Amino acid sequence: MLKLLLGGVGLVETLYPERFMQVLTRLSYEYDDDAPTPKPWVVTAARLEGLVILTAVIWSALKTDCNCSLLSRDDEVDANTE
Repeated sequence: MLKLLLGGVGLVETLYPERFMQVLTRLSYEYDDDAPTPKPWVVTAARLEGLVILTAVIWSALKTDCNCSLLSRDDEVDANTE
């Protein structure tokens, strides 16, 4: 469940970094006027952060799937030798 949540956050942050930051800023700070405008490097950093999170989640899911596949193959080999 946590991987799915992190994957969703990473995907949204990668595809829509400006909107993602606007929502988080609105939730995090109280201000009377418009929200502060982020510098251009902040948008790029947010996009990279989302990409890193998404890559980590995908890598973890593939690693887990690969480990499960390896375990099931070992069980089949043991069953065939007996």
